[in-house]
Amino acid sequence: MARGIPVEKDVANFGALFATAAAATLQLQPYSAASIIVAGMGGSGLTGQLAQALAERCGGLRVSAWNDYGLPAWADGSKHLIAVSYSGNTAETLSSVARAAELGCGWDAITTGGRLAELARQYGASVTAVEPGHQPRAALPLLLVPLLRRLTLTGIEEQITETAEILTEPVSDAVAIAAQLCGKLPFIYGASGLATVAYRWRCQIEENAKQLAVHHALPELDHNEIVGWATPPENAVIVALREPDEPPQLASRWKTTQAVAWHDVPVIECLARGESPLARWLSLVQLGDCVSIELAHLNRVEPTPVIVIEELKRRLDE
Repeated sequence: MARGIPVEKDVANFGALFATAAAATLQLQPYSAASIIVAGMGGSGLTGQLAQALAERCGGLRVSAWNDYGLPAWADGSKHLIAVSYSGNTAETLSSVARAAELGCGWDAITTGGRLAELARQYGASVTAVEPGHQPRAALPLLLVPLLRRLTLTGIEEQITETAEILTEPVSDAVAIAAQLCGKLPFIYGASGLATVAYRWRCQIEENAKQLAVHHALPELDHNEIVGWATPPENAVIVALREPDEPPQLASRWKTTQAVAWHDVPVIECLARGESPLARWLSLVQLGDCVSIELAHLNRVEPTPVIVIEELKRRLDE
């Protein structure tokens, strides 16, 4: 049985959670390491994926997201690990910490507690404690902001400030978008950091609305998946996550892809808000989270419980 704050309440308070995290982490200082590995799974793991996308867009350092057991083979003592686990008991992330200790990597944790906090105390690693009581997937703002403040990303403080402002604005269109996705198979696409946001949409629709979804990245999908649209599923619908002022070659690719592959498929375009990459990407994370809750209502399911995940963990622990 799911415990804690219902996920729909946290989704409604997404902007407030971000602002709370921004205010609570002002004292955090970035690490001096030029290469950071961020280990985590699920909603915690998404923080590393977003940080990696921001590093690729903005520069400042190299960030590698790791969503698996252990660490990549290229990891060595020169790398710094940030282990992100809301519960503090994520098996894969704990194994990443164990491997970091074997390699002599410096590491730190972002968590509410659990075994991860115990290991941090044992090894003398620092812990950034976050507010407990939320569903892990809904705690994204609480986990992401302290992570970003630990990284020397170019312009990150200005981006956090703008994002806090953007996320206070009312979310529009969630009800209408959910109505168009009900009973359908959504194919959610984005470019650059919005490919990571497309993944978030997929996960939230699957966990909250208990409905399958698909995601991919532009332009990569034009080199493989586009061929499959020769025989699309009858219930397919496209969700295109886009930014204002896209580079001309990307805008052209969206238009041409729709003309040659999606001409008989409904396409829902969602435009990001804000000026900075972080504000734009999180504005669409916020929209996608709201869509998933509205879709859960239409599907007549409770958004919070994830019974199959709990059963899987129970069996793995046997």
